[in-house]
Amino acid sequence: MTKDNVKIRKKYMRDVYAKGWITSREKKYKFLGYDNNLIEYITKNAEMVEGKILEVGIGTGYPFADTFQKKGYNVYGIDISPLLINKCKRLYPDVNCEVGDAENLPYKDNYFDVVYCFHSTWYFPDLRKA
Repeated sequence: MTKDNVKIRKKYMRDVYAKGWITSREKKYKFLGYDNNLIEYITKNAEMVEGKILEVGIGTGYPFADTFQKKGYNVYGIDISPLLINKCKRLYPDVNCEVGDAENLPYKDNYFDVVYCFHSTWYFPDLRKA
């Protein structure tokens, strides 16, 4: 993928796709059994030292960040879309979320106990870099 194509794809995800996704998760997809299985897997199998977790591609924060913060974890999130991050901040003020790129995370190595990305990796132009 050329640099121009990467920029176009990221701009599309940030500005266009996000407008459709702003309500899709809550209204169309909701909380799936698969989602619950992923949450249970993390809570049962991850050794949490301080309980700091990062969701890459957090979107609006529903359902993963919301569920983890209700369970008492210190949740962080990053998403390329300011629209989705703003909604996440409104809905879940205790989630530490910010606009950013999965291919260039603004955190120190080993800062989190767990980093996860559910239902989003197919959107990344360079999955290896992410």
